[in-house]
Amino acid sequence: MKTLLLALLASAGAAAAPVPQRSAPASQRAAQAAVELLRAPAMPHGMGAHGMGDTRCGVCHSTESWKKVTFDHDHTGFPLQGRHAVAECSSCHTSGADFRAPVPTSCAACHRDVHAGEFGTRCASCHDAQSWRSRFEVDAHRRTNFPLSGRHATIPCESCHLDLRDRGFVRAAVACASCHQSDYVRAGVTSIDHVAAGFGTSCRDCHNPWSFRGARFVQHQACFQLAPGPHAGLSCLDCHTTLRGAVPSGTCSTNTASCTRCHQGPITQAQHRQVAGFQYKDRKCYECHQFTGSVPHAPPPRGG
Repeated sequence: MKTLLLALLASAGAAAAPVPQRSAPASQRAAQAAVELLRAPAMPHGMGAHGMGDTRCGVCHSTESWKKVTFDHDHTGFPLQGRHAVAECSSCHTSGADFRAPVPTSCAACHRDVHAGEFGTRCASCHDAQSWRSRFEVDAHRRTNFPLSGRHATIPCESCHLDLRDRGFVRAAVACASCHQSDYVRAGVTSIDHVAAGFGTSCRDCHNPWSFRGARFVQHQACFQLAPGPHAGLSCLDCHTTLRGAVPSGTCSTNTASCTRCHQGPITQAQHRQVAGFQYKDRKCYECHQFTGSVPHAPPPRGG
């Protein structure tokens, strides 16, 4: 009787025990289905989530769900950097969960060319992955028809390109007067009257790109040669007492040049001791030292 009772209790306990659900090994059919999933057609050139040849599900998936994915995009040949790293997968993979579908990696595939073909389709030539702020630096500007030099290389792009995004860049004028017309007119108050003198509006003919000071007045050579020679490197105001409102006459005459500012009395008088009628005056210098380039002057005959 006791033996029968124990047998009945053991049988009842076995019947009430839960059937294992997760610890049981997967069936042969389920295992084969998983392998077939991993062998799904890959993207061209081995790209795509299931095209890496790695059969370890845990590289991307967790044991909780197939949908919780931590995928290293570096394996695809297109590392996600900058703003790309925070973009939603569906922004590029428009075919839903089928990540095997090819996705173009060119900039133009996702980004509208706001420059209308002016700079090609490689955004990375001027921009980085962090923002659209331009990295079009001075050296890159040499590829244009206006290489930046001097002060031009230090000013913001917006100083010349007034509307960067919509109007583009090629419309920016490169003529000096397009930016410096007001300087051209104002010069008549501060220095030589460019308008009255009929000077051209190409600033580079006389000025360097660093400063309007130290102009190289080419026509000056025909009247009074500055270089080569002892006068090389002089500025206008080293000799001319003022240039305000000055207008080149084209006759090689001036009322503002002062020789005596540099050629001082005692030394100059000693040098002209044998010159008859010598007077230590600016206008007298001009009578003998003609403005004829490098041709030496002919001193007047000595007195008896």
